[in-house]
Amino acid sequence: MSRLDERTHSCSSQLQSAVTHLDTVMFFFFRLTTKLFYAGKVVLCIDFVVFCLRLMAIFTISKTLGPKIIIVKRMIMDMFFFMFLLSIWVVAYGVAKQGILIDNDSRLDWIIRGAVYEPYLIIFGDFPTNIDYTAFDIDTCSMNGTDPLKPKCPILNENQMPAFPQWLTIIMLCVYLLFANILLLNLLIAIFNFTFQEVQDNTDTIWKFQRYELIKEYHSLPAAPPPLIIFSHLYLFIRLLLLCRAPVICKEFKNELPQIEEEELLSWEALMKDQYLLSTQQEQNQSMERRILDTAQK
Repeated sequence: MSRLDERTHSCSSQLQSAVTHLDTVMFFFFRLTTKLFYAGKVVLCIDFVVFCLRLMAIFTISKTLGPKIIIVKRMIMDMFFFMFLLSIWVVAYGVAKQGILIDNDSRLDWIIRGAVYEPYLIIFGDFPTNIDYTAFDIDTCSMNGTDPLKPKCPILNENQMPAFPQWLTIIMLCVYLLFANILLLNLLIAIFNFTFQEVQDNTDTIWKFQRYELIKEYHSLPAAPPPLIIFSHLYLFIRLLLLCRAPVICKEFKNELPQIEEEELLSWEALMKDQYLLSTQQEQNQSMERRILDTAQK
């Protein structure tokens, strides 16, 4: 496992732990005040999503499902880098389209909707109706931009009709779809394929490291699950303040070894390497292709 994976796993665990503690405090706070009850419900709904995603960590102990979950995690990381490239095209097309069609719209929410949200939905097939005459309906927009539920209508010409520069807006839409839907999405598929093949080729090694990290994480946590974990925290609180005893720190997991143990470990690794190379050489010598090659040389 790479240093990046270890740091990502550590940061993810710390973030999820912080969200859990913060959610517990906010739950009691929102329950005590009726004015913030809806806000508390929203926080708990988001926390339920985090909790469901957190359940995936349990299945990393499985040799079958563990590598698949690792593949999903690495693909999510790849997708974030892909979203950076995609956002450049989305903002470039969205801002240009919004500037060409809409004139002096002062509503920030509709500006962001037209410049970012609508170009993003185009990738999934939701094409806008305000770029040409074929599907445009003037009843679906507001002429002066005063209706908060409707977008502002495009720029009008001398006949008080929307002045669509179709030769420009349609060409921009075609170029945007060419790069966003075909080029970038196929690039994302190729990245996912590379990530899947990389993990699949080292499934056993990656799974063992992932299982070690999971055991190490839960070994340092109290044994009681929530909400019974409150009794573990009360015990640690009483032990620390009232009995003046520091919590017992388990030293079974060592980040650094003494020199003698490190030399023993290096000797054992060298022995295992020699045994592996010997077994690999024997398998090659006993293979049918090797026998045929030796027979041909004789």
